[in-house]
Amino acid sequence: MKGGDTMSIEEQKAKVRRAVDEAWNKGNLNALDEIVASNVVIHEPPRPDVKGLEAYKQQIANIRKGFSDIKFTIDDFIGEGETDAIRFTMQSTHSGQLPNLPIPPTGRRVTVTGLIMVHTVNGKAVEQWVYEDMIGLMQQLGVAPPMGQGGK
Repeated sequence: MKGGDTMSIEEQKAKVRRAVDEAWNKGNLNALDEIVASNVVIHEPPRPDVKGLEAYKQQIANIRKGFSDIKFTIDDFIGEGETDAIRFTMQSTHSGQLPNLPIPPTGRRVTVTGLIMVHTVNGKAVEQWVYEDMIGLMQQLGVAPPMGQGGK
């Protein structure tokens, strides 16, 4: 997330880790102001794009309602120029209703892994592509069969 400023990659990693911990794990969504541009666009197929920092904060707040004890961990962070790759793990209990997921809370403990590619300008994310293991999540929630056990 260097994007033209003089921050080292190690300083940037620390900044991102702090903001992610504050926003995702503690619910302090204003921590994102330091690392996300106000006009950010987040692509997270198959869902519609999230456009703008305030919409992104609302998305995180909604996810935190469904996963109240969420723990988001950055497993790997690679930065080069204006592009970062972040591999993550999210662990939580499905304790509330999630938007766009029409199943009641299951009380099940889940672990989801994924990857985020981030394009930055002047040290702030302006576009993100999020790829996460949604099939694995659905299997853990009991709404999709485990691999090799579908059908008949």
